[in-house]
Amino acid sequence: MAETLKLPSAQVSKVQPKEGLWKEVDAKLANEASDEAYDVATAALAKAQQAGDKKAQALASYLAVHVKVLQEDRKAIESLPKSLREVAALYGEVGDKREQEDVMKDILEFHLANGQREEAAKVEQEIRDQVKGNQKEEPPCLLRLAAVFYSMSAMEGARTLVEEAVAGFGASGDKAGSVTALRSMATLYLSQQKFDEALQALEKAVQGTGTEKASIQYGISQVYAAMGGKGVSSAVDALKKARAFMKEDGNKDGELEVLQIMSELMLSKQQGSDAVATGQEALAVVQATGDQSKEAAALLRLVGACLSSQNDGEALKYAEQAEEKARAADDIEKEAQASYNIAEIMLRRGDKTGSIRRSKEQLQRCREKQHSAGQASAMVVLGQALLAENPMSAEGMRYLQAALGLYKDSDDFVGLHSAHFALANGYFTRGDLEDGLAHAREVLSCCRRSGDKVNEELVKNNIERARQLTAQMRMSSAKRPSVENAGILLSPAGPQACHMKHSRVPGSLLDVVASGRNYWGTPRTVVDAAAEADERPPAQCVVFSTALSDNSPTQMCLEFMDLVGAMAKGDVPKIPIIVQTRGVFGRLCGNMATGTMTDVAGVTLWGLLRTMRVEIPKVPILALDFAPGMTTAQIPRQLKPPMGVAETSYYNKSRWEPQLAEVPSLLRRDLKKDSVSALGALVTDERKAKAEANTKFSRKAFSWTGPSVKMDYCWYRQEWRAVGPAEGQIIARDPMIPVRSLRQY
Repeated sequence: MAETLKLPSAQVSKVQPKEGLWKEVDAKLANEASDEAYDVATAALAKAQQAGDKKAQALASYLAVHVKVLQEDRKAIESLPKSLREVAALYGEVGDKREQEDVMKDILEFHLANGQREEAAKVEQEIRDQVKGNQKEEPPCLLRLAAVFYSMSAMEGARTLVEEAVAGFGASGDKAGSVTALRSMATLYLSQQKFDEALQALEKAVQGTGTEKASIQYGISQVYAAMGGKGVSSAVDALKKARAFMKEDGNKDGELEVLQIMSELMLSKQQGSDAVATGQEALAVVQATGDQSKEAAALLRLVGACLSSQNDGEALKYAEQAEEKARAADDIEKEAQASYNIAEIMLRRGDKTGSIRRSKEQLQRCREKQHSAGQASAMVVLGQALLAENPMSAEGMRYLQAALGLYKDSDDFVGLHSAHFALANGYFTRGDLEDGLAHAREVLSCCRRSGDKVNEELVKNNIERARQLTAQMRMSSAKRPSVENAGILLSPAGPQACHMKHSRVPGSLLDVVASGRNYWGTPRTVVDAAAEADERPPAQCVVFSTALSDNSPTQMCLEFMDLVGAMAKGDVPKIPIIVQTRGVFGRLCGNMATGTMTDVAGVTLWGLLRTMRVEIPKVPILALDFAPGMTTAQIPRQLKPPMGVAETSYYNKSRWEPQLAEVPSLLRRDLKKDSVSALGALVTDERKAKAEANTKFSRKAFSWTGPSVKMDYCWYRQEWRAVGPAEGQIIARDPMIPVRSLRQY
């Protein structure tokens, strides 16, 4: 926790190198051989017990429990606190207080993760009792405890412990410890968005040597940068003070690091000219050291700053210098980056031939050095240059596809983004809309993961332009089959082999997911996916829930028409649209409480979607109507209409379906019985006598027998009838410890 606001070079890694039994067990676990790891731990435990070595026995016991927990062993998880207490007791017997404390912290973390506050408080008190009264050991122990609370998001407990640690360091006169505690307190405040308190804590910690003061100033700059807006300028001022402290201390490496951070901060805030000036200062500092590799890195940062300020000429000059310095230092990574920048700048300036030549040189050199990242970047620029020269170039598409494969193998997120982006644009230019959309969706996913709104909007605009361009092209040329699916490029066929032999998802979570999935029916194994593609239900759907909140009926219907119109396009997969309304058919389903006017206005949407089913039958539309009193937590439980049912409503804990019901004839119900019967055959004797006494007959040319139209006998209407329960049992049982209990549906 205290390392967060330090300079990157001053941060101490918490991962300590493991030796002996630790290393052997970890190697087995890394190879997915958990059973062998457990055998190794139990064999070491038996050997330690035989030799009477309690410390080795404690380590072996700890590792055995560790492996069992990773295997999702239910008994091991339930008895975890007890097992760890036995390990802690062994460490206490041999006098290893630090290891005993670490094991007790594991128990504390277990109780905090499961929300067991009383047990966690008891363990915390036990740890504090071990160092109580020791002014030298107690404050660091409190900081370590605070780190456990901080990692489990228990901020109040962490803050209380840090405040006690600050007071303890002050009482003992430990200035270095006070600085560490104040930095931890600033980290806590920063995580809670309390910027003023974080700055006050860091300002109290500005003491010691120039390098230590510079590290605190870096922490202050991080707080200002997190504030955003005008805080960026204050962050730059704090970094300038940090640089002054480094110069005062004669720390060239620290000064260079601060300048690099300043340049990156300015670039992130689109201050290209300031970033260039700062980069030039950093270059002057590193040139004095004579380190060509560091000089190449500084030049590459200058290239990025120049490109940000739209100065391609200066960027090209610095990139060529960086390539020369990196080659002299035999640093293939920086050399590949510089060559990539040179080829990319040439392509931006319209020099396609030069870009192709430099990319091929970079590709050849990276192959000789076996540098896969450099090969992939060279292939991306080479493919883009070939496509710029000839939009129909199959060679360019092959290079891009090969680069995508290399980036997938190395799991390079940034590289995947660039390769998918280049492939999408290449396919769009060729008129292969479907293949381009597949890669464009991957680009959008990458942008959303990284929060890149600018490129996300750019990709969306490219998709719309590609749709228009493809529509124009298909007026004169027929649609071509998918290039990637035809196997023309270098895409591997069939499913890719996974390097993971066993799932790392806890088994308890998988049980919850499996029980929830069974609610939707038993999954069916498809033998021939191509033959049964039309029979399988779609795996996705579009949920249109505008009617569940405040809305305008006209605007809602217009938006729904836009959605159905877009879904009706030939290149869009025909996935169903689920329309949700509330309170529309309440009175027809026995609900006495009527919905609001906004809810009832959803009936306009029902009329529209019924019309659309007739006019656009290829777009499947399902309609669901819910009771007005349902909460947003209840509605998802009832999204399970059976196959073939297009309209469903949920009222009074029942599921209702519309059905046709026969009703009495509206024309025949008011006619008298004697006038309906032919010649009075069905009239009773009493009524017949009364009729003869009071009625005078006159012969007519016709006899009235009632309506004879056939439609008079076909009166039907739509009725909503309850057909079953509204919801079922989705999750069968609670998840196992140490997984937190989720809300049960």
